Amino acid sequence: MKFTRPPAAGRIAPGALLRPLACFVLCLALALSLAVPASAVIFNMDFETDAQGVYLYNMDTETIVSEKNMDKAMYPASLTKIMTCILALEYVEEKGSTLDTEIAVYPAYVQDYLYDYQWVQGNGAVSLGGDLRPGEEFTMRQMLYALMLPSANEIAMIIADHIGGSQEAFAELMNKRARELGCQNTNFVNPNGLFDENHITTPHDIAIMSIHALTLEGFEEIVSATYYDSGPTNLRDNVTCDTTINMQVSGHDLYYSGLKGIKTGSVPQAGDCFVSTCTRDGFTYLLVVMGSKYLDETGAPLPQRGAFVDTKRIYDWVFDNFKRKTLVDKGTHVGEIPLKLSLERDHIKLMTGERFTYLVPVSTEISDVTQVAEIPDSINAPVKKNDEIGELRLILGGEEIGRVTLLAAESVEASPMLVLWERIKEIMSSFWFKFIVILIVLLILFYIFIMIMRNRGRRRGYKPRRRI
Repeated sequence: MKFTRPPAAGRIAPGALLRPLACFVLCLALALSLAVPASAVIFNMDFETDAQGVYLYNMDTETIVSEKNMDKAMYPASLTKIMTCILALEYVEEKGSTLDTEIAVYPAYVQDYLYDYQWVQGNGAVSLGGDLRPGEEFTMRQMLYALMLPSANEIAMIIADHIGGSQEAFAELMNKRARELGCQNTNFVNPNGLFDENHITTPHDIAIMSIHALTLEGFEEIVSATYYDSGPTNLRDNVTCDTTINMQVSGHDLYYSGLKGIKTGSVPQAGDCFVSTCTRDGFTYLLVVMGSKYLDETGAPLPQRGAFVDTKRIYDWVFDNFKRKTLVDKGTHVGEIPLKLSLERDHIKLMTGERFTYLVPVSTEISDVTQVAEIPDSINAPVKKNDEIGELRLILGGEEIGRVTLLAAESVEASPMLVLWERIKEIMSSFWFKFIVILIVLLILFYIFIMIMRNRGRRRGYKPRRRI
C-alpha cells in the first residue's frame, strides 16, 4: 500500500483531534436522513443491459456497487406497491392493531374504475380475480399478500381508502413518507402504479423505499412467499395468491438460487421492472431494475420478462467479479510522527486500530489502495500505547472508501526537565504573562516619572538663606 501524508494545509493541527468526532456526528445525521448512503466507488458493468435504470447495492457494506441512471425519473408501475405496503404496515403498528384484526371493505367504485381502465381505455390492470365483489371484507394480512404476490390493483385501492380516506389523500401520505425517507425524485399519484404521466420515481428512490421496507416486521416474510391461501372472507372460502416472481420459485425454469422478493411491475409506458435481493457466498445485494424490455415488436408481452433477464446477468456479474478483501489489518505499522518533550526519542511509530475490509473487484491488489494519514504535525510526550493519534484515509480509484484510526504503537515517558521548560515557555507566551509584564513595566515607568517630577519640584522650591 502507498502511505501518503497530506499537504500541510490539510493536516490536523495540534489540539484539533476532536474533528473526527464532529465529522462522525455530521455523517450520522446524514445517514439517518438518507436510508441509502452513497458509495465512494461505483463500478461499471462490463456488459450492456436493456434496463433503462439500474441500482445495485451491497447490503453488508452499505455501498452502491454499480448504477445506471439511478436518479433519472421513470414510471415505476407496480413497484409503487412497495410504498403502499410500507404505509399499511406502519399504519397497523401505529394504530396498535394487528394484520389479522385490521379489516377493510372492498368499495363498489373500485370495480368500475378498474373495468374502465382495463377495457374502455385498453390498458392492462392486474386484479385478484375470482368472484371478488363490492362489500367483501379482507384482513390486512390477506390484502398485503394479495398486493405483493399477484400484484392486485384493486387491493391497493382498498388499502388506500382504508388508511387515507381517499385515493388522493393516500397519495399525499405516500409522497410525505417518501420525502421523510429521503426520496428526492418521487411523486406518487395512485397506490398501485397504474400509468399516469405524473407518477414517477427513480431506481435510487425505489432502493431507499425497499431497504426501509425490509426493516418492517412482516415485509420480508410476505414478499419472499411464493404462494398464499388467505382463508375465508365474508363472501368466499379462500383466496389463492401466487407470486409473480418466478425467479424465487424453486423448480421453476427461471429459479435463481438465493433470490428473494421483492416486487415486479410492468405497464407499457414503464417497461418491465423488478426489485429483488439475493444472498450468496456471505453477501446480500439489493438490485433495482427499471425499464427493461416488456413488449416485442408486435406489442405483445415477451415470453420471458426482460427484467428477469437483466437481473440474472447483473447478479452473475457481481457474484463472479467481486469479493471482500482485507485492505488493512489491525496493528499494522503505518509510519511515524514527530515527538516532543522526550529525551528517549524524537519520533513515535503509528499503527492501525482496526481491521478494514471492503467489497472490491477480484483483480484489486492491496497496492492499489492509497493510504493518507490525517495526523497532527507533532505530539507531546507522555504517550501511552494505543492512544488515538489520528486517522488513516483509504483511497481507491481516486475516491475515499473508508477510514481507520491510527494509534500510538508504543509508550514513551516525558522528560521532566523538558516538560518544565515547555510549561515555562507556555506561561511566558500566554496573554496574562505578557499583560502582567507590560503592566509592571508601565508601573515602573510611571514610578520613575513621578520621582523625576517630585525631584524637579523640590529643586524649584529651594531658597538659600541670606547671611546677615
